[in-house]
This record gives sequence, C-alpha cells and structure tokens, in this order.
Amino acid sequence: MERPVLKGFDSGRVRLWDGGMGAALIAGGLAQGQAPESWSLDRPDVIQDLHRRYYAAGSDVVLTNTFGANGARLRHAGCSYSVEETCLAGARLARDVRPEGRFVAGDVGPTGLMLPPVGDADERELEDLFCEQADALARGGVDLLHIETMSDLREARAALRGARRACGLPVIASLTVRRTPRGAFTIMGDEAGASLAALLDEGADGVGLNCTLSSMEMAAVACDLGDRVNGFLVVQPNAGEPRIADGSVRYPEGPEFFCEALEPLLKAGIGGVGGCCGTTPGHIAGLARRLGREGGP
Repeated sequence: MERPVLKGFDSGRVRLWDGGMGAALIAGGLAQGQAPESWSLDRPDVIQDLHRRYYAAGSDVVLTNTFGANGARLRHAGCSYSVEETCLAGARLARDVRPEGRFVAGDVGPTGLMLPPVGDADERELEDLFCEQADALARGGVDLLHIETMSDLREARAALRGARRACGLPVIASLTVRRTPRGAFTIMGDEAGASLAALLDEGADGVGLNCTLSSMEMAAVACDLGDRVNGFLVVQPNAGEPRIADGSVRYPEGPEFFCEALEPLLKAGIGGVGGCCGTTPGHIAGLARRLGREGGP
C-alpha cells in the first residue's frame, strides 16, 4: 500500500513537527484535571490559534488536540464529549488552517490503562480503544496518525494494530524513554533501539522518541541509535527538566539553547524534529531558521 505522505518525506528534507500544547492551554485557563481535548469544542479559537502559530513558525506537521481522546482517558477525566466528537473537532480545527503542502497528524497518546503485571488491562482492549480513536481521526480528515509518548512497547504495538484496523493512513509510532548508563529504556524496560526496530517490523511507517528527555539528552540518544533505526525517525524533546516556580511549571530551555542542542541532528538530516513539553512556536521558528527556512511565530 502506498504511503503518500511519507513518500513525500523521503526527499532528504528535514521535516519540522510542532511543539507543546499543554503548557499553552494551562496558561490559557485549562483547569487541573480537565480534559484538554474538550477545548476543541469549548475553546476552539484557542486551539486553532495555536495550530496557526505553529504553521507560521515553520511546522510541516501539526498534531491535533486529541492526545487523550480515547474512551478510557475521556471517561477518567469526566469529559462530556465522546471520542468521535473530540476527534472530529480536533481534526477539523487543524485541517482548516493547514497551509498548502503541510500536514495534519492525528495525535494518539496512551490510554492510561496498564498491562500486567502493573495493571489488569489486556492488549485487545487497548487495541479496540485505539481503533475507535484512529477511525474517528481518519474520518476527520487527518493526513497521518502519530502514536506518541508510549512507555510500554506492548501498548505501542496495540495502538499500531488498532490504527491499521481502522484505516490505511500512514502511522508514526513514538516512545518515551529515559537515558541510563546502559542506554535508553522506557520505564517498562524496553530498550529504545530494539523497540523502534520492532515497531517498524510491525508495520509503522516511521518511528520516534518524544517527551521526558531534554534537547541535549535527546540529541545524544538519537545519535547513539545511529544506524539501528532503519526508517523515518522523528524526535521531539522537552524544553528541559520542568521546574516549579511561583506555583507554576516552567521549562528552562529557551529557543536558542534548544535549537543549538539539536543542531547535530539537523545537520545529519534526521527525518523529523519538533518539540514536546515546554516548547513553543518560538522553538520551532528557531529550528526553521537554522534550516534556512522562512518562519516565525
């Protein structure tokens, strides 16, 4: 099956993803415990403005506001909107401001349920949840799906299988890892390189690493992986280790530091680069400038 979006990515041009969303929504008044996905219906102006700013900064790919838009997480948050409502609205808001030649990725995060021995969920249950979400995002008109922030390879595989059941869109699957003296591992003990290779073998069109790591840590891990990941690779680090200051969470890495740390990956022609927690359109604009492209928030 052809994957037209990723086929277009095979030009050797580094593709820019977007950056964080959560901190911007919290700053805009999102209440603690409230599902961010609900703002696609309650505050669509805020969500769409952020998408617009990321595209203006230079993002080739913007993720929908649907990270937790699966049945389990929406129920846990007490959200009054359904999977279908949040996914269709999230897809539409990004799609309607997508410039020509850019892409919308349906964002798919973890279910919040744990597999044994930590919890009692089963993989088929997770797969069904992901299938429902992927189906709604595909019907909403996204160009590809991005499964992200997975800390258990088994759940990432379930998400990939669910996405494949739901639609024929290209799928990128990203893990979140910690760097240790023995290498990079998820909290469930999955080694980064072997896990990303397994996801490619499972049928992912691309793989990635996001969250948890700072820009310098992410650059080091991605360089360490070297040729072990034989496929399209996306990295989206945090803007450093979060700190509590004056009762709010702040991230220490500004755009200049962040972009300088990722410079080796840009020069190496990595598939995709963006940001996760604490990053802003300013961080993406900085990456765009280092790549010699027009862009600015």
